[in-house]
Amino acid sequence: MFVFNRGISQHFVQRLNAEYERGGWWRALASDRDLFVAIRDGYLNVYWNGNSLLKLSLDGDRLAGEVHYKYLLRPDGAKPYVPVENGMAHIPDVANLFQADLSDVPALKRAAAPFAGDEKAGVHRIVLSNPNVLDVEIAFSVGPTGEDGPLARRIDFAAWRPTSQGAEVVFYEAKQFSNAELRASGDAPAPVVGQINGYQELLARHRTEVERSYRTVCGNLVALLGVHDRYAGAQDQMRQLATNDVPLKVDEAVRLVVFGFDSDQRDGAAWKPHREKLEKALPGRVLLKGEPKGFTKGISANS
Repeated sequence: MFVFNRGISQHFVQRLNAEYERGGWWRALASDRDLFVAIRDGYLNVYWNGNSLLKLSLDGDRLAGEVHYKYLLRPDGAKPYVPVENGMAHIPDVANLFQADLSDVPALKRAAAPFAGDEKAGVHRIVLSNPNVLDVEIAFSVGPTGEDGPLARRIDFAAWRPTSQGAEVVFYEAKQFSNAELRASGDAPAPVVGQINGYQELLARHRTEVERSYRTVCGNLVALLGVHDRYAGAQDQMRQLATNDVPLKVDEAVRLVVFGFDSDQRDGAAWKPHREKLEKALPGRVLLKGEPKGFTKGISANS
């Protein structure tokens, strides 16, 4: 049975902080404000433009990571073509094709750039615009293979927001304006509505686990050197959440974030009926802004 869980151990936090103090690869990653560190169940992922550049866990006292080889390809290194003779490729020294030093974050980004689609890159810009975002690519298992399985459902991001009683964790599904899932013919609901309804059922089922997990995540994020700088204006509130000093509610009403359009598209007759259907199905929960950078309304802790 799937159980939603987020958080890393105090020992893991201490080990990461010791590595940060040494300088080098982890300091380069943790201090880069273009990256997002997401806490998982006993491990973490480092994201850039929707790509997980690094999966990192603790094996005893050893930091053990995994990087997809495509993010290690030298973006300006070896020639892209391999010579062929008599039907046989003459492959050069493979080591020359890859960069081994994870502290060269700009090179990792250049290698990952071809794999960052417009929608994923837009979601990443929204996340970086809101320092109250706690998590991205939030997977819920709906099958026997767990969060990494093909049946897992993934909500784009979650943020904490203050309430009159304390705070709440709010979840967001983000779509680029051109995404066909925002539209449906006739009276049928757009596919994204069914997607969001499914997420809400999962949140209701795992409400207690989600609340507990994000209290732990708050504590992890503000304890990690370098990473906590991203949350400079929210660290006191996050510490209070981590220590159960304030109530925390899981808001099951998932918001829809739509971005990537100009004023003509926003006001055009073709989009109007689709927007009206979305707003009817998700009253008060459809958030729109043409440019993803600076998209804070309905997401930030102050909006």
